[in-house]
Amino acid sequence: MWLEDPHYLIRHLWQNNFSSPVEEILKRGGANVLDIGCGAGTWSLEMAKHYPESNFIGVDIAPIFPTNHHEKNLKFSLGNIIEGLPFEDNTFDLVFARLVGDSFSQKEWEETVLRELLRLTKSGSWLEIMQNDSELSRCGKNLEKMNQALLAINMNNSICEKFEDWLLGDNQVSSINHEIAISPIGTWAGKTGEFGVSYIRHLSSKMKQQIMSHLNITEEEYDNMMEMAELEYNQFTTFRTSHRFIAQKK
Repeated sequence: MWLEDPHYLIRHLWQNNFSSPVEEILKRGGANVLDIGCGAGTWSLEMAKHYPESNFIGVDIAPIFPTNHHEKNLKFSLGNIIEGLPFEDNTFDLVFARLVGDSFSQKEWEETVLRELLRLTKSGSWLEIMQNDSELSRCGKNLEKMNQALLAINMNNSICEKFEDWLLGDNQVSSINHEIAISPIGTWAGKTGEFGVSYIRHLSSKMKQQIMSHLNITEEEYDNMMEMAELEYNQFTTFRTSHRFIAQKK
């Protein structure tokens, strides 16, 4: 299932499910965790199984999460963070948001989303945001055409550069840690690189019509471009950069 693939790629890449220093309180039990943009719910399901004494809630605007799971400490619900989520202030020991950067405009992130995430985070507890750079690195000429088209289409391509300033500028955060991991694309990097190839295939399919329109090319030309791009991954050792921002609320 494609919706689960990013989870396994990220877990393999980072060798963990989170970076926030909450391991002990999750094991101890009674902790509350919110997964924003939970998607298929794979992260929440794994976390609920691994920390059965703590409580997890997954929220997404689309009902693609499971409705018949067996974890008693996990709930899924529909919610739109722009409209505000139905939880009290200072409710969660960890608020976790992963790969939702493109779901909101920069204005929405700065003025609404981050403030809502921090509102829900307990004082002294943690907000963790994980996002990939939009721009791919070390591309061959065919992948670079797709890369530049995506950057033109996607207005949030530099959003990872802004999270630290936004979080610190809101004056609700006492500390922030920024971690970086390299996400390879191509068989040159083994299993991790194979996950990366799968991701690009999905992205190129999802964005096909928009990229074709932007580049003014035919479907045949597009398919040939992406076929040639896959031959370039290993030659150029293509990769993208993945970021984690771990902020502690005052």
